[in-house]
Amino acid sequence: MKKFMEKNVITHNLMSFSGFKSLLIFSMLTQSPKSYNDIKTALENNEYLRETISVDAIRIYINSLKVAGCEVKTIKEGRNTKYYIDSNPFELKISDEQVESMVKVVKAISKSIEISDFLALYQFFDKLSPYIKNEDLKMKLKYVSPVGNIKPDLIYNLMKYADKKIKISILYFSKISGLEKIDIIPDKLYIKNGKMYVSGHSEKYNNYASFLVSDIREITSVSLNSSNTENNIYIVQYEYFKNDNEFKPQNNETILNETNDKLVVEISSPDKFMITQRILSLTNKCRVISPKEYKQEMIECLKQMKENYVE
Repeated sequence: MKKFMEKNVITHNLMSFSGFKSLLIFSMLTQSPKSYNDIKTALENNEYLRETISVDAIRIYINSLKVAGCEVKTIKEGRNTKYYIDSNPFELKISDEQVESMVKVVKAISKSIEISDFLALYQFFDKLSPYIKNEDLKMKLKYVSPVGNIKPDLIYNLMKYADKKIKISILYFSKISGLEKIDIIPDKLYIKNGKMYVSGHSEKYNNYASFLVSDIREITSVSLNSSNTENNIYIVQYEYFKNDNEFKPQNNETILNETNDKLVVEISSPDKFMITQRILSLTNKCRVISPKEYKQEMIECLKQMKENYVE
């Protein structure tokens, strides 16, 4: 069979033409409304059929689809009657409980999955979407995904430029300064707290920085050459006071010392903002030890946060 398909040759011994015509008509009616003449013309022009079929025969095929469980409806366009399949037994039926389970799975794996793997999963759901009639699932998968309304081409391009360390200019919407042009040498894409970021060296901040991919409106220009900018690595040490919860070090963290009541942890990253976010996420279970300059920055940050809550 494979040999014949590769040669684009189909014989009467290899296929049921009645079944083939049924599948063609099913496909046409699920795509858009079709009249008898539309179906007749399509079958006559099909490269494997090339035969004239009567309206009565088309009516029999449509009735067969109804018997199989397809809900065939009609609409009027002038004097023409067109037919379409509104629902069929081949659709995926997913219960409310299954919806919640699928959303939980997507949430869980998006915390640690590689961006390329997540995109492959997102494309799978995208292909599956036309067969899912549960609109609640479609909406929940859309909003739970870090990809959200981000154009896939933008993500693929950012990954490509990050891999080659190519300088680009982006049109970025900042909640503080509005729409602005920013030059960046992307380093990597990552997902944090259900959102997708691109990080790299930013000339605007003369430092390593992270930007929400959803706030990038477009890539406005691309450098022709790779960049050799080396990013400063920030190293911070902090104490973590043990409690009932098990401490799970991140990939960029090392436990330097451990006693009965606390850990001494070292975290390193070119992204100072990411380090700060990590330390703040540990709340009062954490205290910065060194360096002194960064410790003072954290103290000032916490003071400012406290002032914001004082009326």
